[in-house]
Amino acid sequence: MVIERFLTGLAAKMQEPLDTRYMMIVLPEDLDPMERHLRYSVSLDAELRLAGLGCSEGGATMLSEENAHGARDVLFTVVDVDATDVDRARALLRLHLPELGCPVGTLIQYDELEDRYDGERWLLAQPLSVIEE
Repeated sequence: MVIERFLTGLAAKMQEPLDTRYMMIVLPEDLDPMERHLRYSVSLDAELRLAGLGCSEGGATMLSEENAHGARDVLFTVVDVDATDVDRARALLRLHLPELGCPVGTLIQYDELEDRYDGERWLLAQPLSVIEE
């Protein structure tokens, strides 16, 4: 079949990468899990896998403390990344997140640092401003 010629070599890229380090993309917007998956995770996962830099599966929502009525507000949407090479994965994410429409204030967190998007450029290796608890 013709399609099999194009798929040669892709099977290995679809396996879970080994020896990864956790990174977190923090998006200052309220996205439900399916919207997060379709808008960000699918594309970022494909790019990371094709480049051999890891994968992006899953995420979370960071909520505020309960208010007087017991309600909580969404503070951030989180996209999880498992990177085999943090510096190269950061570069790939900085390229693709604006293409996917990430908002001003988007963070790429790794180790004890983060890259911050100001709407025009990325401020690299800044101290953490948001810490997931």
